[in-house]
Amino acid sequence: MDASSQFTDRDLDASYDESGATRVELADSGSKVTGDGASVDGGTVTITESGTYVVSGSLSDGRIVVSAGEEDKVQVVLDGASVGSSSSAALVVTQADKVFLTLAQGSQNTLTASGADVESDYGNVDGAVFSKSDPTINGDGNLSVSSSQGHGIVCKDDLRLVDGIVDVSAAGHAIQANDSVRVNGGAWTLTAGTDGIHAENDEDSSKGYVYLAGGSLGITAGSDGIDAGSVLQVDGGSVSVAAQDDGLHAEYDLAINGGSVNVTQSYEGVEGARVSITGGETSVVSSDDGLNAAGDPTGPTGTTGVMSSTDSTSVTDLAQSGQAPSAPSGGMMGSDSSASILISGGRVVVNAEGDGIDSNGDLTITGGETYVSGPTGDGDGAIDYGDGATATISGGIVVAAGSAGMAEDFSTSSSQGSMLVAASGDAGDVVTLKDSGGETLASFSPAKSFACVLVSAPGVEAGQSYTLAVGATFTDVTMDGTTYSDVSGAVGGGAPQGGGDQTGPGQPGFAPGGSSTSGDAPDRSGAPLA
Repeated sequence: MDASSQFTDRDLDASYDESGATRVELADSGSKVTGDGASVDGGTVTITESGTYVVSGSLSDGRIVVSAGEEDKVQVVLDGASVGSSSSAALVVTQADKVFLTLAQGSQNTLTASGADVESDYGNVDGAVFSKSDPTINGDGNLSVSSSQGHGIVCKDDLRLVDGIVDVSAAGHAIQANDSVRVNGGAWTLTAGTDGIHAENDEDSSKGYVYLAGGSLGITAGSDGIDAGSVLQVDGGSVSVAAQDDGLHAEYDLAINGGSVNVTQSYEGVEGARVSITGGETSVVSSDDGLNAAGDPTGPTGTTGVMSSTDSTSVTDLAQSGQAPSAPSGGMMGSDSSASILISGGRVVVNAEGDGIDSNGDLTITGGETYVSGPTGDGDGAIDYGDGATATISGGIVVAAGSAGMAEDFSTSSSQGSMLVAASGDAGDVVTLKDSGGETLASFSPAKSFACVLVSAPGVEAGQSYTLAVGATFTDVTMDGTTYSDVSGAVGGGAPQGGGDQTGPGQPGFAPGGSSTSGDAPDRSGAPLA
């Protein structure tokens, strides 16, 4: 997605002319309007035409309604405004071309819905903020949105989150949109009973996407952290997710091109039909797969449609029915050419109980740094790719430490060498690969115990010798070909080649040291209980 097309100049401009604005003073005893374009009827303030409306004061049980012309652009400036509603949304947009919800600098604002979803003149209103038109939230103020029985912010079109310090808490989705959710800045704290951000369009599979260009997102979710019905693209900003199901999920393509993604708790960390990582910092903790490319539901020859997860039933659904998710089957379950994982840049750190990196199709690594801790059980592997598919590496650093039962090596068609070594260790042990001249090519400290290590880095090539150290244990490896493996039953690569073990506090030609990359799991003390 092209970043330049996601936000207009006016989306990014939160300024307003207060002298020419209509003022709305909210009060339970009777709200007052000074200026044109708005009226009061009991606890409801209705805005009917384009213009700027500065809202302040408090309504304990009422609402603000924007019902303007189809071509009207309406700016609602919250400047110390508090609206609670027991029977509908606190802010309802029934019609307008666009609505700019601007948070006045330094202001504290609250929009709260305490009732259940209602069918009204506005349609099925199921959020504290409910808009049938395109809303943009900008400004330098603070906003708290809460819904005790429904969703937080609901948009039937495109929702743009540009700026502000915003806290959204909801029994359902914190943020929901039909066509798209686009984030450019601000600080967003989202607490959701289901998804943190949910975008889905049942009628048009090209819509329902999520685009992140900047800002800070902190998400705690009872289901997915971010769930995109089509595409999820991260170009910048920071995202921290603690989720009961997927951390980041896209039905089609999921791309991380920049920024910071930190999934501190998840069932599957990052999942899409296809996953590509070209830049940024990605850290994942998962109870199943860390990165997962599931492929399109119709398979490689099917027509475009809404993709379902590899698992036919979500973790949330299973939990509600009293069942537990089925144990990972492990191994290769066929190949799907519509599935792929590409890592060409950035830094990826995975701590997984299931497969670390799992593609139902091909796995391709051309650059960046990739570090995997886990699994510890023999039913999964640090990397896993489809039966008949390939895992190729032509650049970048990979250190994947996991169990040996389903261990897989890169394919022999790789242009950069790789080695799968039966070298075991405990959490915190430093794994280091050095060439024959003592130069460190790769180093990593896994977050859990392991039985074997897959390593590839620039400088690993056929005909050369290397030393892999795990703590004080050393393994000499001679690369007679592009791949090396001394792990019995391992998939991919070639037959065992050369090499020998030496164990002890030191070894001629080897000097402990070199930089290491910590694989410690992030603090999960504030995450929701499973």
